[in-house]
Amino acid sequence: MNVVEKRDFIHSHLHRADEKTIDELYEKLRSEEVLKAKLGSRAQKSEHDIQAGRVFSREEIEQRIANPGSR
Repeated sequence: MNVVEKRDFIHSHLHRADEKTIDELYEKLRSEEVLKAKLGSRAQKSEHDIQAGRVFSREEIEQRIANPGSR
């Protein structure tokens, strides 16, 4: 069954789903949206850091990895 068929099946049977099933689906979809928003925000912050020159050289990263507690 492809994704379109699955969506059609879910849509046609949604009105018969009990509250528990609806709550589970809602939480799953909501958590995916929250994760997407967090990742988008993190990507934007990273882009701003790069544009502002807040980056580490490869050497600095290697030093940080070699000495993780000495910041």
